[in-house]
Amino acid sequence: MTVQILPQVRDKWRDNCLNLLIMELGKLLKISDFIRELRQQLNLSQEKFAAKLGVSLRTVNRWENGSTVPSQMGLKLIEEMLQKMGESGKRLLNEYLLIAEQREDS
Repeated sequence: MTVQILPQVRDKWRDNCLNLLIMELGKLLKISDFIRELRQQLNLSQEKFAAKLGVSLRTVNRWENGSTVPSQMGLKLIEEMLQKMGESGKRLLNEYLLIAEQREDS
């Protein structure tokens, strides 16, 4: 038996999972730290990171300095970037979560 999930349900489920992840990240580390660490591990300047996401340099700078947080669209762009990276994207996210847990334990 095969179960098909309607695209609207799948998208809502993904959005809910992403929101839960963001809430957990907020408890462990600031999203600004995550974005900075992700960008640095990719060895990208803020300008190149912004270009890859299709946002402005100013937007990335504000995310990293904590003056703003990414919108839902911005978070989806980051998620898509990680997905396109395949295993290395998953590894970066897992590594970040591990670092966050270690900081919380300290």
